[in-house]
Amino acid sequence: MVRLDAAMSRRRYRSGSGGGGFAGLIGVLFIVGLIIKFIWWIIGAAALVGLFYLIRAMLRANARRRATLAQRMNELAARADQQHNWVMQGDDRGIYGPQGADLMHYIEQPEAVTLPTQRRVSGPFQM
Repeated sequence: MVRLDAAMSRRRYRSGSGGGGFAGLIGVLFIVGLIIKFIWWIIGAAALVGLFYLIRAMLRANARRRATLAQRMNELAARADQQHNWVMQGDDRGIYGPQGADLMHYIEQPEAVTLPTQRRVSGPFQM
C-alpha cells in the first residue's frame, strides 16, 4: 500500500505540470500577438528613447566644448593682461614676447649678446 501511495503522488505531480505548459504557451502567444499588433507603437517608443539619449549626449558634448573654450579665453586674457603690464613697465617682453625680447636685444646690440644656436659659416657662401 505504501508503494501505491507513492506512485499516485508521482502521477499527481506529473499531471499538475502538464497544464502549466499549455498555459505558458497561451501566455507566449498572447505576448507575441500584442507585439505584432502594437509593433509601430513599440518602434516609435524605442525611437523616442534613442532620440532622448542622442540629444542628451549632444548637450553634454556642447557643454564640454563651451567649458574648454571658456578656459582658453581666460588663459588668453591672463596672457594679455601680463603683456599689458610688461608694456606699462617698459619691458620689451610686452611687445615681442619672452623669446622675441631676447632676439631683439641681440639685434640691437650684436656684440653684447651671442645666441647659442648661432654658427659661423666659412666657405664660398660667406659674405
